[in-house]
Amino acid sequence: MAANKQPATSQWGLLNGCLLVVLVFMVFYCSWVNNKIVTRGYRLNELRKSEKHLIEEQGKLEAELATLKRPQNLARLARQLGLKEPRSGHKIVLP
Repeated sequence: MAANKQPATSQWGLLNGCLLVVLVFMVFYCSWVNNKIVTRGYRLNELRKSEKHLIEEQGKLEAELATLKRPQNLARLARQLGLKEPRSGHKIVLP
């Protein structure tokens, strides 16, 4: 009878060992997943701040472009570059 008890005990020991390994693996895996979630949360926050900054910059640049495209500014810039109004014979009208 003593011979029969030894294999059952070793089987339970093996099963407990496997369960312990699985438990340790699960703890490490859950920690890794949690770390990834936190890291990606920080990255997402950084990207949202960057997006907000870029949207503000885009608005400023669009306002500056609209200012530069005004006819008064174009005429002033043309004079600064030494450009002159074309004479009536030199004008080309595009369709």
